[in-house]
Amino acid sequence: MRAKIALIPLLLLAACGEDATVEKKNASTAEVAKSVADAGMKLKPGRWELTMKFAKLEVEGMPPEAKQAMEQMMGQSRTFASCLTPEEAEKPDGGFFGQQGEDCRYDSFTMGNGKIDAAMTCKSPGGEGTPAAKMKMSGTYSEGAYDMKMNMDGSAPNGKTMSVEMAMNSKHVGECKGDEVS
Repeated sequence: MRAKIALIPLLLLAACGEDATVEKKNASTAEVAKSVADAGMKLKPGRWELTMKFAKLEVEGMPPEAKQAMEQMMGQSRTFASCLTPEEAEKPDGGFFGQQGEDCRYDSFTMGNGKIDAAMTCKSPGGEGTPAAKMKMSGTYSEGAYDMKMNMDGSAPNGKTMSVEMAMNSKHVGECKGDEVS
């Protein structure tokens, strides 16, 4: 699940034309990426710094010492840097929109005029009978920054229920330096 959460913020790096809007229902990440590209929405190449702040992270049956560690983490922010090449910016693929492959689909995706609203369902890596993850994302974006809130309900690696709320803020900060996370 960590990989899926880490990739979600990249969906908002799009800088689009003033009037372009993308609306999709029951769509794969690849279909959404194609629609964004067809609408003339492009990503701004270079270094992006993402700050994530958890507001809630609950896992059913979490041991007391783990719960205490999680509570200490709440309210603290973590910052990551990523680099987007001009080629990736020109032709974003499904990887920029959450998760490639058949594991995740957008129940709904609306992006345009500086706002984004999306709901996604991902199959659980535990297979049939294991609850899927449901995510909701909403926020604002511009060519050089975005702010987003995300809620996710699903299952933790141990199969127990998990609920996450987080805020993500990202800004384009210039040229890539070579020390970014890939």
